[in-house]
Amino acid sequence: MTRRALPKYVYEDREYVRFIRRARGQSEMMHEEPGSPEFWDHYNRLLKAEKSAPSKRNFEALILSYYESEAFQKLAPRTKSDYHKYISHIRDIWGDYEPAKIETTHIYELQQANRHHWRQANYLVQVMVVLLNHARLKGFIKGTGDKTAAHGVPLLKQKSDGWEPWPQDVREEFEEIATARARLVYELCIGTGQRIGDVVKIRWGDLSEGVYRVKQGKTDKELWIPLTERLAEYLSAVPKKGLNVITDAKGRPVSYRMIAEEMRKVKASMKHPQAKKYVTHGLRKNATIELYLAGCDDEMVKAVTGHSGVEMLKKYGGEVRQRLFAQQAQEARNRMEQNKKGT
Repeated sequence: MTRRALPKYVYEDREYVRFIRRARGQSEMMHEEPGSPEFWDHYNRLLKAEKSAPSKRNFEALILSYYESEAFQKLAPRTKSDYHKYISHIRDIWGDYEPAKIETTHIYELQQANRHHWRQANYLVQVMVVLLNHARLKGFIKGTGDKTAAHGVPLLKQKSDGWEPWPQDVREEFEEIATARARLVYELCIGTGQRIGDVVKIRWGDLSEGVYRVKQGKTDKELWIPLTERLAEYLSAVPKKGLNVITDAKGRPVSYRMIAEEMRKVKASMKHPQAKKYVTHGLRKNATIELYLAGCDDEMVKAVTGHSGVEMLKKYGGEVRQRLFAQQAQEARNRMEQNKKGT
């Protein structure tokens, strides 16, 4: 159903509709099929509901308070941007609603309405954990301990191990036909192991004495990464058109969206039948796997990629990481047995 087919005060939000009348402090999910007799009955009852005084402890006030909090101010710019996106969604549907009236089932319904995009669905739950914790600290909700309604919603399981690394045949064809700029992006992603958002922003000044110095946009973590011989050699032949390494024809910085579109066009022109499914972020996984294949342990890999925990490394290193550690472990056992025989 399109937005035009919905009556006044009713808004469509993916798989459900909600009656929102801010002047009366009303915000209520409507489970009935729009246009059905049950829907109109519910709608008319909501229209006739008496006006209630706007709450001073609603989500609107809570969100504004959170944005001013030290906890939010300390977040990395990338994280702030992500929080703004999902908090705005919560603000739209629950702005006049009181956090004290939020139950686990409401947050579960919110998650399930977005379940077809598991990452977004989980992020909404995680943002609700943050907001309700702030509500507890501000006295908007009461309770014991540090658990809120949002803590009762289990996160959706990822259907795969995340972005897939590019297979060798895909990499070889891409290297052969890629545009100069797409190939440069590819080499930087492989060589540094960083997220595409940080790669697009690399300046020549960040690369000096064979080292790449970066402050990650997502984690705010500062890294010192020696360039691989392959990347250093490739960059030596790249013309410097501007302050940034990746630029347009006039030497101006380019947006992530522009680069993403160019990478998609290159893959669309490839002969490999599955080339389109491999995204640029998957190259970060390739870099992680190469580090493990080179004999690096978890700490060495994290020093390059900037991953904060082993759980993410398990996703990125995957089967390769397990095999290498298993091989090292069994070799250690063999050495122990040999030593026993020698005594």
